Amino acid sequence: MSLTTQTTGTQEQVRAGWWHEPFQVFQTNLREIDAGLDVERTLDAVQGHGANVWLLNVGGILSHYPTGLDVQTRNPYLAQRPGGDLVGDALAAARRRGVRLLARMDFSKVAPAIADAHPEWLYVSPTGGRQEFEGLVSVCPSAGYYQRQIFDVLDEVLDRYEVDGFFFNWFGFNEVDYAGRVHGVCHCAACVAGFRAHTGLDRLPDRAGDEHYREWRGYAAATIDALTARVRAHIAARRPDAALILGTAADVLFHEANNAIGRTLWPYATGEAVSALRSAQPGKPVMVNAVAFWDMPYRLAGEQPEMLGQYLAQAVARGANPSTYIMGPTGRIAYDGLEAAATVTRFHRDHRDVYTGLAPAAEVGLVRPDPLDDDGRFGTGVAEHRGVLTALVERHVPFDVVPVAALERLSLDRFRVLVLPDLPSLPPGAADALDGYVRAGGCVVATGRSGIAPDGSVLDWFPGLRVTGVDADRDVLKSSYVQLEPDAGAAAVEGTRVAPRHGRHHRLAWRADAAPRHRLVESAPYGPPEKAYGHVPGHEGVGGVRDHGAGTVVQLPWVAGTAYRDTGLTVLRDLVVDLVTERLGDRPVVLEGPEQIEVVVGRSAAGLVVHLLNHSGRRDNGYGPAVPVHGAVLRLTGLAGRPARALAGAATVVDDGDDLVVRLATVAELEVVVVEDGGGARG
Repeated sequence: MSLTTQTTGTQEQVRAGWWHEPFQVFQTNLREIDAGLDVERTLDAVQGHGANVWLLNVGGILSHYPTGLDVQTRNPYLAQRPGGDLVGDALAAARRRGVRLLARMDFSKVAPAIADAHPEWLYVSPTGGRQEFEGLVSVCPSAGYYQRQIFDVLDEVLDRYEVDGFFFNWFGFNEVDYAGRVHGVCHCAACVAGFRAHTGLDRLPDRAGDEHYREWRGYAAATIDALTARVRAHIAARRPDAALILGTAADVLFHEANNAIGRTLWPYATGEAVSALRSAQPGKPVMVNAVAFWDMPYRLAGEQPEMLGQYLAQAVARGANPSTYIMGPTGRIAYDGLEAAATVTRFHRDHRDVYTGLAPAAEVGLVRPDPLDDDGRFGTGVAEHRGVLTALVERHVPFDVVPVAALERLSLDRFRVLVLPDLPSLPPGAADALDGYVRAGGCVVATGRSGIAPDGSVLDWFPGLRVTGVDADRDVLKSSYVQLEPDAGAAAVEGTRVAPRHGRHHRLAWRADAAPRHRLVESAPYGPPEKAYGHVPGHEGVGGVRDHGAGTVVQLPWVAGTAYRDTGLTVLRDLVVDLVTERLGDRPVVLEGPEQIEVVVGRSAAGLVVHLLNHSGRRDNGYGPAVPVHGAVLRLTGLAGRPARALAGAATVVDDGDDLVVRLATVAELEVVVVEDGGGARG
């Protein structure tokens, strides 16, 4: 296999291996009482689910093999197993069936006896205490256990078992425990010294929200990335055909799709996460682990089946490999959602040609802000990002998510439009990368604070010149509007289309060569009804458009995406999306169908791949059964004559001038349309 390699900090080179082909995973997360697991029966269930990879507990907190190391605790229930070695039995059975075995490791905690012998390895709270849960003690990634001893454990596993890879659970700094209790930033000696060396600061913050907490998160991320890179290199040197599945420096990137008490549903969370990972590191595969239980404290309660299916449908649509995660042996705990997960897993398995090399191919890039990027006045840009993302989904505009931190190191020229939703700052080098992208012919659509510095200055290639005021107070915004017609500046306000000015609006003085977009209608009385009049046509532009080199910058210093999330008014949604679609011109993929269908565009060895995800089953805080959509029509611009097929249901394929039109009989939960690159008969 030939792969392009790239070095970016600790993200290192892309390494060839079996993990670059489509694969499907089933994880049995075992309790200590499960050491007697029937490996043949388990593999029957794994393969019946559609998976060809089994993720099994091996070592760390508890070893499921007869470890000889005093830094691990051997599972006492292994004594009840003939031979006393679950890992050896599982690997032998998996090899006979052609199933790969991944070793699940958890180095986050140790037994009390190990903790007492090595207090220098432990997490230390800001008040000097340990972090203990169910008789186990948390250790710190900065300290010796993580930095040295885990390599001894890996060597023992690698010496004994030819596993196909490793997955590390909870590989990070434990500021919060399993019960959700906040313990805060670790203050062990290794963290104090490491934080000082990384930041030059002498004092650690205690918890989120404290001064320098952002610097702490930077140190923590750098520590984990560096350690991940060391682990990856160690495994690669010992066994080149074994993968590490973990964070940004691993061979396979990882996302867990799960639910939690008190967490408001973000329906597009899995797709967004996978898209960001694939955009930031296009050469690396992604695995999404979908949790079959509802929440961590309720491990015996199954997730809603449609929710579990939605996790994996979003995952495969964005090019990730599906993984289903259960507690205990297969067949022991009743998880109602397993068949929904299996349906997507088998679909991924059965259409290997489509998912081989599936890569993002949307022409719109939606930049995702750093959630910690807070300027102290207006919070983060996450709300705006989610509002714009929702608007693009509902208007069937395909997009890929690009993390803001990745802008300076990515090739941006595959995008015709980049959307910057209320970014309070840009990382070093990102502004220059965007400048070059626009000069070369790209288009930037910026909302909210994007391009605006804290001192009120604006990037010199943006339409805006400087901030003249910020309207964020609700009383100031009441009864003010944005006039939508481009030529309505001199017309009366009443009778024209307007949108309520809600959220936050940075008023700007515009550069002389910027063309205004939309007009501000200032406040007038709104009550009592007898006095609700007096609005006059505005002259101040809410947005502006400016050419820059061969490209264009559209600036809307107003959080219209946030306003859409808050109000649900489609006039706000359409205002934002129209700024994007106007710059796209002829869109290559157009769907005629209800707004509940999301369109995801990719390319693979099979050709152009269009996933259609039916979100009609969305509920307040989860998913139920989707309403089948009949008669949706997919128009593919300029692709007349190409062979095309739908993978899940029936479709009629016809030419309409230069376009290819695919009429879909029914879109249930998921439909995939594949358009081949070459000629030949239509499927």
